Amino acid sequence: MKKINVVITVFSILTATCLIALGIVWGVQAGQVNSLKTQLENVYQNNFYELTDNVNNIESNLSKLTVSTEKQLQEDCLSDVITQCNNAQANLSALPLKQDVLDDATNFVNQLGGYTYILRQQLINGEELTLDDIDQLVAMNEVCLQIKYELNRLALKIAQGYSIVDNSTSNLENSTFNNEWGGLGGEIIKYPQLIYDGPFSDSVQNREVKGLPSELITETEAKLLVEKWFNTYNVNSNGESAGGNFETWNFSVEKNGVNGYVQVTKQGGLLLQFALDDNPSSDSKTIRECEVLAEEFAKQVNFEDTRCVWSTQSGNYVLCNLVYVQDDVDIYPDMIKVKVNKDTGEIVGWEARSWAFNHQIRTDLKPEISLEKAKEKVDSSLDIMTSKLCVVPQDYVGEKLAYEFKCVSGEAVYYIYVDALTGSQFRILKIVQTDDGNLLI
Repeated sequence: MKKINVVITVFSILTATCLIALGIVWGVQAGQVNSLKTQLENVYQNNFYELTDNVNNIESNLSKLTVSTEKQLQEDCLSDVITQCNNAQANLSALPLKQDVLDDATNFVNQLGGYTYILRQQLINGEELTLDDIDQLVAMNEVCLQIKYELNRLALKIAQGYSIVDNSTSNLENSTFNNEWGGLGGEIIKYPQLIYDGPFSDSVQNREVKGLPSELITETEAKLLVEKWFNTYNVNSNGESAGGNFETWNFSVEKNGVNGYVQVTKQGGLLLQFALDDNPSSDSKTIRECEVLAEEFAKQVNFEDTRCVWSTQSGNYVLCNLVYVQDDVDIYPDMIKVKVNKDTGEIVGWEARSWAFNHQIRTDLKPEISLEKAKEKVDSSLDIMTSKLCVVPQDYVGEKLAYEFKCVSGEAVYYIYVDALTGSQFRILKIVQTDDGNLLI
């Protein structure tokens, strides 16, 4: 009997061990499948979002070409479109689409890329864009606007949790994801034969930090500053961040269940960034009131001589771009981004990295050409709403003194920049309306 019991016990142990082993194997395999599915979803989504960005930028550049009068700027826009078309083609080929949808979209970006390449070569050879060329670009831009609408509609669904993998099948004819592209096939691609948040909001140009005072402050000194700036909050120290471009003292703040974080630079005690986790429920303040509140807060935290040059509403918040003002000239590289709660008027977000990199006193803000002369570089079909002198960042390094003209053409709004030293038109930004406010690209 004892032997039988021993055998039963051993058998039970072996059986349990096998079941556990099988469970582990199954769990590992299931985990691997889920991991591969997540990786594939990430690949699809990355390519989809890149495609959307490329089409948005193509549409914007085509729109700029229809109002530009400067050959160099026209050439730059055409060059960008060529690159963006190539990128869009690569993005399309990486998505699970059936051949007819893929062919329609790919053929369009290929032909657009080829056409803009020809126009760019004409400019390089000394020729100019003709009225027929402009008409063709307008027609292609209309197609891009429709494609852009469809892509952004689907991008919103993906952002809300729509899975490309879950809605794709090996039989693409029955793929739900493929059917989502119905608006991008057939007639929408037919066209006559042969598209950021405020101006220079990404203007961190210099890797050399110029905008911080030389003296270093201690953690205790930094905490005293935070307690002064956020005097209705409880403030706790969270240590330091070292390495990178800025070394900071970090703090957490709390008031009535609202939490946030604050970073102050060790060098100079500059309020680098902060964010508060709040939830506005109404629009008690106007956009202009929020702009004034942002400017007043900047003064309170030792940022003098700033003014709001751009604002847009996003939900129950107003997002403001403040810039440094010297001799009544707006200095775009020295920018601060501020988020204002429209319900309470409280400043709930702040980011001053561009200011920290670039701020300094400029020595020469005298234009060589007059405002009236610069206006001659703006297309006569555009209505000029405002004009001003400003300093703008160049594409890679350095700054440029320029005249800024805010212009309208129908419902389209453009910001056109003319070099204040040479008189050449060198940049055009277009306002794009989105569900989250207005952007400039």
